Amino acid sequence: MKIAAILVLLVSLRARSSERAQDPVLVKASETQWADHPFIKGARLAVQSGDPAKGPSVLLMKFPKGMTIPPHTHTSDETVTVVSGRAVLGQGESVDLSKGTEVGPGSYAFIPGKAPHWAVAQEDFVITVTLNRPADFHLCEKK
Repeated sequence: MKIAAILVLLVSLRARSSERAQDPVLVKASETQWADHPFIKGARLAVQSGDPAKGPSVLLMKFPKGMTIPPHTHTSDETVTVVSGRAVLGQGESVDLSKGTEVGPGSYAFIPGKAPHWAVAQEDFVITVTLNRPADFHLCEKK
């Protein structure tokens, strides 16, 4: 029993020391490096951590007031947190504001991989998106 406890302690210490080996990252809002969103014309994107082309990542995304993010899916699960602004988020393969939910700062959503969803920005709208796999974007076929 004592050997098992020592092994658990050693693994725990090794994990903590490897976490400490990396330097913290701090980026002021004014220094955020925004780029054009690769899939949604008119939207902006900033990578906060990870590499969205290769695996898990956290992204900041900005959408202007009035923009409709069309119905789409991703392979990855998404956890979305609203940073600022207001939007209507919805599920399904077509935009229907009456079936969506208005969200504002502090609201969040979990969207399972391959679940069709959409959004309409009621105001300029900023979100963080956490992906558990590489980023992709698949428009839903119009019906």
